[in-house]
Amino acid sequence: MTGPIRPRPPLVVLLVFVAGACGVTDPTPADIVGCSSAYADVEQAATAQLAAASLEDAALIVRVDGHTVCRLFFGAYGPTTRVATASAAKWLTAGAVLAVVDRGVLSLDTRTAELYPLAPQTTANITVTQLLSHTSGLLWFSRCMGRTNYTLQECAEQILDGDMHFDAGTGFFYAGPPFTVAGAMAELALGKSWADIFRITIAEPLGMSNTSYGDSPNPALSEGEVVSSADDYARFAQMILDNGLHDGRRVLSENAILEMRRNRTAGVPVSYSPRENVAYGLGAWLDEVDAQGVGTVLSSPGIGGFVPLVDYGRRMVVVFAAQDELPRISPAVSAILASVRVAVDRER
Repeated sequence: MTGPIRPRPPLVVLLVFVAGACGVTDPTPADIVGCSSAYADVEQAATAQLAAASLEDAALIVRVDGHTVCRLFFGAYGPTTRVATASAAKWLTAGAVLAVVDRGVLSLDTRTAELYPLAPQTTANITVTQLLSHTSGLLWFSRCMGRTNYTLQECAEQILDGDMHFDAGTGFFYAGPPFTVAGAMAELALGKSWADIFRITIAEPLGMSNTSYGDSPNPALSEGEVVSSADDYARFAQMILDNGLHDGRRVLSENAILEMRRNRTAGVPVSYSPRENVAYGLGAWLDEVDAQGVGTVLSSPGIGGFVPLVDYGRRMVVVFAAQDELPRISPAVSAILASVRVAVDRER
C-alpha cells in the first residue's frame, strides 16, 4: 500500500500549522498535509487500518475547534481528487434546500400540491420536511432518477404520480426519490435550475470547486453522479458545525441548522433503514441525540466509503473519502474514527 502523500512544506507553513493547533491561527486546508504532532497516532492508525483493508486510495480530514489537525492523502488521492459521495449527497442536497427555505420562497411545511397542483391525492400533502427526513412514504426508487432524457421536474412529477409505501408522515423508509422531489420544489420556488441553486447557495459561498452534481438536467440528488473532494466536504461540514457560518459569513441560518438537527423519526415506525434504529434529521443521520431531541453527532455515510461526520460535543469534523464498498471497509473506517475520538478527548 502506498503511504500518505507527505511533501515537505516550507518552514513558515509548519510554524503556522503548529500555531493553528494551539489556537492562534489556522492555515487554509491547502497549506498542510499530515497530522499535527498531538495527532500522530491518528495517522498511524489510518495507515495501519487502510493497509489491513487493502485500501490504497483514500483521504482523511480532521478538524477540531475550527483547526485542521489531520489532512491525509493516500495512494492516488490528492487535494483535488473527486470522489463519488453516494448517499453523502443527501446532506448537501438538504443544505441547499434549506438555503432556499432561508430565502423565504419555500418553507419546510410547503406541501407538494402547492407547487404541483396536479399531484394525486395520495402524494398531494407531502411536506418538504417529510421529503428530507425519509418520512414522505414515497417509493424506494424511481427509474427516472438520473436519466438524462428527463428533467428534474419531469422526474419529480413521475415520482409523485407513483405508488406510496405508506401515508406521508406515518413511517420511515430510507429512499432516494424524495430528495428529487425536494430539489424540484426548490427549483420551482426559486426559479432556478438545481445546478444554479447549489452553486449559488452552497458551492460558491464555501469555495467547493471540486463538488458537482454532474451535467444532467435531471441529477439524482440523493446519490448518482454527485462527487466531492474531502477538502470540499470538510468545508460544508465545518459550516454545519459552526451553525451556518463560514469565515464569518452566513451560509445557512441558525434555524436551518437546528431544523436539520431535530430528530424527525422519534415515535415513527421504521419500514426500512440501513442503520436500524439510528435517528434521522433533515438529510443526515443523528448518531447521537440529546434529551431535547437535537442531534449532537451527525453523519451521512455513502455506500462507496465517503463518510462525513460532525460532532458538536467534541467540536470536531471528520471526512473520510474512499471509493470501495462501505460494508467491506467499515471496520477500518470505524477504527479510524475511534482513534480520532480518542485523540480529541485526550487533547481536551
